[in-house]
Amino acid sequence: MASEGLKKAALYIWIAVGAVALGYVALVVAEAVRVIWLPIAFAAGLVFILEPAVKAFERMRIHRVAGSILAFIVLTALIIAALGLVFPTVQSQGVELAESLPMLFTDLVAWLRETGERFGVNVDELLSQQAIEEWLNDPANQETIQQLLSGFGAGAGQVIRGVAEAVIIIGLAPVLALYVLIDLDRFKRQSIELTPPRYQEEVAYVSGEVGGALGSFVRGQLLVSVIVGIASSVGMWLIDLPFWLLVGILAGFLNLIPFLGPVVGGALAVLVALLNGDPWQAVWAVAIFVVIQQIDNHVITPMIQRTRVHLSPLVIVLALVIGGSVAGLLGVLIAVPVTAAIRILVGHLWRTRVLGQSWREASEAMIEVTEPPERLARISRKIPDDQARLFTTQEMTPVDPPSPDVEQEEPT
Repeated sequence: MASEGLKKAALYIWIAVGAVALGYVALVVAEAVRVIWLPIAFAAGLVFILEPAVKAFERMRIHRVAGSILAFIVLTALIIAALGLVFPTVQSQGVELAESLPMLFTDLVAWLRETGERFGVNVDELLSQQAIEEWLNDPANQETIQQLLSGFGAGAGQVIRGVAEAVIIIGLAPVLALYVLIDLDRFKRQSIELTPPRYQEEVAYVSGEVGGALGSFVRGQLLVSVIVGIASSVGMWLIDLPFWLLVGILAGFLNLIPFLGPVVGGALAVLVALLNGDPWQAVWAVAIFVVIQQIDNHVITPMIQRTRVHLSPLVIVLALVIGGSVAGLLGVLIAVPVTAAIRILVGHLWRTRVLGQSWREASEAMIEVTEPPERLARISRKIPDDQARLFTTQEMTPVDPPSPDVEQEEPT
């Protein structure tokens, strides 16, 4: 018995060592072909966004190829319409911001002078030509300047690389997403067929849970970001904040990253209000962003993201930090959905293999499904008779999947 225990322990150790080595090799290969990951990530996002529309077109008896192309056309039309609405204002505010930069610099210097006088510091002497020349002639400062210049050169290289990656994303991601949408059902069938027969039903169930949770997160986060951007823009417009649309768009875009949108938007609004010389405007901006954040957390997100994975704020913050350190902006964007997928897979294996729970019990313990308000539920239950005939009794009646400890018969 002791030898059997030692063999099992050695086996587990070698499995862990092999997993670490395989993970390291995967990271090296992923870094070597890092330019392809951003288009793949954006293509996956497009697939999650457009798949419900393609399914709806299929229910309308439109072929999947035509439905995929039509979904892309509708999305493109919506983006063009949105850009047509906001571009003139964004352009005018961008020009106004560029023209206001010298005045903002003058106001900043005046604020520094006033603050220095309060603490007995002569800012004019610190900013005089003689003081600047003495600072530049200091050998230690010259070394610092060289480091800054080298860092600026590296930053310029990163900007050029980022522009190239953006061009690749714009051109490649929609093409990848279109092909995936067209062949998605075939991909699913082939993936299930590659698994051992006794695990096919379980793999189909778990992959459906993961895909549903990730799709709900991506679509919900995008819609919540649009709502937060609109609410922030309207709020800043109501208090007559300069560059209100730019602040709102930035807050909405950064809301794609949890906890970041309203915080950065509020800080930027406060800075603009203070530079505008209106402290009360800064107070109102903070109050508006706090209200938007609370409504987002307690009303908008629970209603839109009806399928959510239980992730604590600490886990989300750690995932964002690790994702950003490993893959930069891409890592920050995909950190939460990847963590949610890992949480579902590992939790399913633990609960079914160790705790002996059924598949449904395992998914209910990890995935939270928020019921819609009763009024919306009554509206959604009013299905026309001709549409109701499209659903079979099996599709309308949920069936609890079999327990994992029940041996599945091998197909003959």
